[in-house]
Amino acid sequence: MLSGCGSTPAADRGRLVPRPTVVPAAIGVGSHVFVAVSVATLWVTPTSARTVDAPALAAPVRMRAWLASMSTSTRRALTGRIETQALYGDPLTVIGTSGTWLHVVAPLQSTHRDPRGYPGWVPRRQVTSHQPTRTSSTATVTALTAWLRDSAGNRTTEISFGTRLPVLSIGSANVRVATPTGTMLRVALSKVAVRTGTAAVYTATRASIVATAKRFLGLTYLWGGRSGFALDCSGLTGLVFGLHGIRLPRDADDQSHAGTAVARSAARSADLAFYGPAAAPTHVALYVSSSTLLQAPNASRPVGLVAASDMPTPVRVRRLF
Repeated sequence: MLSGCGSTPAADRGRLVPRPTVVPAAIGVGSHVFVAVSVATLWVTPTSARTVDAPALAAPVRMRAWLASMSTSTRRALTGRIETQALYGDPLTVIGTSGTWLHVVAPLQSTHRDPRGYPGWVPRRQVTSHQPTRTSSTATVTALTAWLRDSAGNRTTEISFGTRLPVLSIGSANVRVATPTGTMLRVALSKVAVRTGTAAVYTATRASIVATAKRFLGLTYLWGGRSGFALDCSGLTGLVFGLHGIRLPRDADDQSHAGTAVARSAARSADLAFYGPAAAPTHVALYVSSSTLLQAPNASRPVGLVAASDMPTPVRVRRLF
C-alpha cells in the first residue's frame, strides 16, 4: 500500500556544546530567520505535536531518539500533523506567531499552497535571527548524515544530507564551516562536496541520479520527512534531484507538473512515476530502470526497490532532463 505524500492540507555544539538558541522577542511577522537545529519539523498547528514528539521540538533536536521512540503506528499517526522539514541553516520567513511558536514559510520548498514557500509552525527555540556568513563556496553534505565537530574533534551536531554551509577553509581531512549561529566547526571532507557559489553538487545524468537515490535504501519513512534521518516519497525525490541542480516543488502533486510528460511504455531510469488521483497525485517513485522503481512507500516499510509490475499503473510519468 502506498502512503500519500502529496500536499493536501490537514484541514482541506573553545568546546562548543549545543544549547537552545536564544531568539530575540522582536522576531515577528516579516522577520527572516534560519534553522538552528539539524532538522526542524514544520507542524500543521502549534498543537499538532504529541508527547512522544518532544525530541523533535527540542534544541538541539534529537532526531534519532525521536525516530527510535516511535512504533510504526505512532509514525503513521503523524499524517496530517507534519507539514515538512527544513535543514540546518535553511531560511524561513515568519508569517505569524503564537506564544513560543512561529508560523513560517520555507522559501526553498515551493508549493501551490503559498507562493512564498511551504508553510508550517516551528518552535522559536529552533531558529536564529543571526545573519548567515557569506563565503564564495559552500559545503553540501552528501552522506546521509555527517557530524560537525569542534576544534578538539568533539562531536557537536549531526546534520543531514543536503545541508549547505559556508566554507571558511579546507584542510586535508576536514572542512571548516560557519554555522547558522555564527560559530565555526569542522566536518569531514569525505562527507561533503565543496562547490563555488550555487553550483550543483553533481551533474545531472541518469546514472548519477540513480546512484544518489540508492544511498537512501533502507531509510525510515516519515510523513513530511525531508532529511537523511527519515523522509517521505517526495522528500526523497526532492533531495536527490536538488543535489543535481534540479529543484523540485515539495509535494508529489506539484512535482507531477515538473519536466515533460513521458509515455509509461517509454519510462527509463531517473524518470518519475506518480500515483493516486490523476488530477493531484499523492505518491511519487523514481525509475532506476524501465522495470524497477525506488520509493519511500509508507510508515510500514523503509525506502526500497520494487518491480514496476508490482505497482499500480502510474497516472503520470515525468522526465526532468
